[in-house]
Amino acid sequence: MYFYLIIGLVFACIFFACYAMLYVFSARKDPVAIRLKNIEEDGVATAAPDETKQSVAAKFVGFFKTDPESSSDTKIWLSQAGYFKPQAAYDYYGYRLISAIVFGIIGALASVYFHVSGIQSVLLTAFGVLLGAFIPRLWVSRKIYKRRETIRRGVPNMLDLMVVCVEAGLSFTAAIHKLADEMRITCKPLAEELRIVTQEILIGKSKADAFRNLANRTGVEELRSLAVTLIQADKLGTSIASSLRVLAESMRFKRRQRAEEAANKTAVKLVFPLVFLIFPELLVILVGPAMINIVRTLKDVAQ
Repeated sequence: MYFYLIIGLVFACIFFACYAMLYVFSARKDPVAIRLKNIEEDGVATAAPDETKQSVAAKFVGFFKTDPESSSDTKIWLSQAGYFKPQAAYDYYGYRLISAIVFGIIGALASVYFHVSGIQSVLLTAFGVLLGAFIPRLWVSRKIYKRRETIRRGVPNMLDLMVVCVEAGLSFTAAIHKLADEMRITCKPLAEELRIVTQEILIGKSKADAFRNLANRTGVEELRSLAVTLIQADKLGTSIASSLRVLAESMRFKRRQRAEEAANKTAVKLVFPLVFLIFPELLVILVGPAMINIVRTLKDVAQ
């Protein structure tokens, strides 16, 4: 067992060293410096550094890159969980690979410890690898769900504050910046997203494109409806304040409907705990003494 443990530790050390070298020489390179160097040498902007990093990292961890399929989809998927760094996709694949290797080693050691041999040992190791590759994805999916629910609960309040700011005379960009500052305590994920929207508008993007990117980053349908409303108001020339007021009313109505739906589902969800966990105990408590008396009576009659 110690022999296999030493082999596993040596393999893990070599892997971590290779991964550290790959991370240093690919993800930590300054893309601005590389692009400026390419322009100085060739006079023409060559391939983007992100594509080079993607090819190196994708070859290294391509086996574990299952879904989303492309790197851009992966970045959007990770941004929905709140990971906005450029190297977030490579970190995700790296953690997934590390987790798969660690759980695979644990499965191999468990097969040696329990004296499992043959095909069962291979299956146990393969199960550990698959479990380790799936855990990071499950973690990110759970974080996306929680973040979406937090943003969805904060959208109606954001729209009300936006209507107040626009009607008070603030410009649309200033209103969004004000909302990002005001909602840092009540809804931090939404405040972060609004800060990104403000930065995109300041660098020259239109309001429609900025909010379309916001909807893609979050995956929340309410923000997608907000993007559609702003695009229509911009094209038709209608008042943004009146459009936002109507949208805010519809958002509050939908939130009330979701709360009523959750309340109505509560009775159905309580049926299974009642039937399988509470009713058997009540049956034993109520019928148990009577059954004991019946058994004693039958014994006396039989004697």
